[in-house]
Amino acid sequence: MKLHIGCGRNLIEGFINIDNSPIALLSKCNTGLLQAFKKFSLINEDQFAFAQTIKRRKKEFVRSNCLKLPFKDGTVDFCYTSHMLGWCLSEDQLTVFFRELHRVLRPGGALRLSFFDFDQKVSEYREHKNTALFFQQMPLGTREFNFRSKLKFLFSPNIQNGLPLNGETMTRILKQHDFRDIRLLRAGETTMETSLVSNLDLSERAGETLYVECRKAIAAA
Repeated sequence: MKLHIGCGRNLIEGFINIDNSPIALLSKCNTGLLQAFKKFSLINEDQFAFAQTIKRRKKEFVRSNCLKLPFKDGTVDFCYTSHMLGWCLSEDQLTVFFRELHRVLRPGGALRLSFFDFDQKVSEYREHKNTALFFQQMPLGTREFNFRSKLKFLFSPNIQNGLPLNGETMTRILKQHDFRDIRLLRAGETTMETSLVSNLDLSERAGETLYVECRKAIAAA
């Protein structure tokens, strides 16, 4: 079993795609009600289309909070998440999240993470010296919350509450949760078997992303 956690609108074939967005919740409504939401501008055309996609591919999708995954201990072979970390989880929530990943993964199970590289953003800032641009690229940034954003935050409290990450911070967190064989990778690289990473974009958002792979430790005999 392979999990794609924090999938957003990107449902990957061969994975159980997991998300906790308001649209994932609304996808449980019938099409007529969704059309009414769209008519009154409560959702837009793209959100309506994604809700319909979830309905059509419901066997590949699970609505769940990433901090409490609905899977038994040691039943997952591979977990993948792309650009959720750094944006959606605070420091305390990261501890809970990696505890959950460790719980559901089988011994030797694999993990691939991709997230915006804070060190790179700092390096870019040293070149452009634009504080507004720098903070726009951070989790909370400079964006003001309108009514729709506040409603989204109410239904998905993990959103816009992230801790920016770099390779050193992520390596330390993974070690604390007993992950091994930690590798920091460039776009397109992987240490995993083809069967695990098939259908993944290994170069997603190259140029701003750090890619990390590791495995859950196997208990000594």
